[in-house]
Amino acid sequence: MPTNCPGSDVTITTVNCPKCGEEVELFTGDSKAKCPGCGLSVRREVASCIEWCPGASECFRHVFEEDKAREEKDESGN
Repeated sequence: MPTNCPGSDVTITTVNCPKCGEEVELFTGDSKAKCPGCGLSVRREVASCIEWCPGASECFRHVFEEDKAREEKDESGN
């Protein structure tokens, strides 16, 4: 038997609708919600594992190395 209410872990994230700018509330577990202003289905932004995973620099080393090489090339003008 649970010792606390399962709904007590709910968090609300607000995002702005890309169409009308109205605030849209997304509750824990919601991947999308309808904008109260224009009715657009607004999706939650899903973070890439590159943004949150501590091991991302190892898994995506080739991507980071390519980006660094591209930046160095742009800076040198070659």
